[in-house]
Amino acid sequence: MRLPQVVSRDEWLVARKELLAREKELTRARDALNAERRRLPMVKIDKEYAFEGPEGKASLLDLFEGRRQLIVYHFMWRSDVDLGCPSCSGFADHIARGHLTHLRLRNTSLAFVSRAQFDKIASFKVRMGWAVPWYSSYGSDFNYDFHVTLDESVTPFEYNYRTKAEHERAGMGWLVEGEQPFDLHGMSCFLRDGESVYHTYSTYGRGTEAVGGALYFLDLTTLGRQEDWEEPKDRTAGAPKAGDDRIRYPDEYDV
Repeated sequence: MRLPQVVSRDEWLVARKELLAREKELTRARDALNAERRRLPMVKIDKEYAFEGPEGKASLLDLFEGRRQLIVYHFMWRSDVDLGCPSCSGFADHIARGHLTHLRLRNTSLAFVSRAQFDKIASFKVRMGWAVPWYSSYGSDFNYDFHVTLDESVTPFEYNYRTKAEHERAGMGWLVEGEQPFDLHGMSCFLRDGESVYHTYSTYGRGTEAVGGALYFLDLTTLGRQEDWEEPKDRTAGAPKAGDDRIRYPDEYDV
């Protein structure tokens, strides 16, 4: 493993201040990008989506729990094993055990939605020990309309605003392979105005990392996430990335 150069404290401080200037540039750029995101137009949801939750049938409006905003994490379901995706579970575990108080104080609800039978979701949620609301979209168009269930017999292929051919040209063909239908993950935001619901934003793939979690903590460290794609090279421990068979469920780690 190739470690950083060893220097004096004064030399380190010079390099750190140079990096600090770039970090501040990134912070300002992120603030500007967030402002542009808030300026996005929105689309009224006219379709009646049906969900199932712990209280039975629910509408999209019900998922708001009376609040003004709703964030939905499209939790990928592994139909081959009838369990939640291990990578999605790792992501969800960053937030699902904690309190949603600070979102709710800002009039915002968070919910997971998966295309699976609710009894399977409920059982898996108990196993994981999570408190976050989790609904089934099984039998509805919700996953298809928000492009997280991919089935070309139902709707043209689109994920992260790219067609299958565009993914293949970008070297991401592995993402779109597999027996259809299959699920991928994403995050969508909605706004409520009275009884009307509007779709304001969706992001997919690594876009969901923007909420932080352990990966952003690791980004502050010398070894980083320890995945093969990171720079500088020769500093990785070969940690698995999303989709790797070595990723286990949160309750299967002994650390």
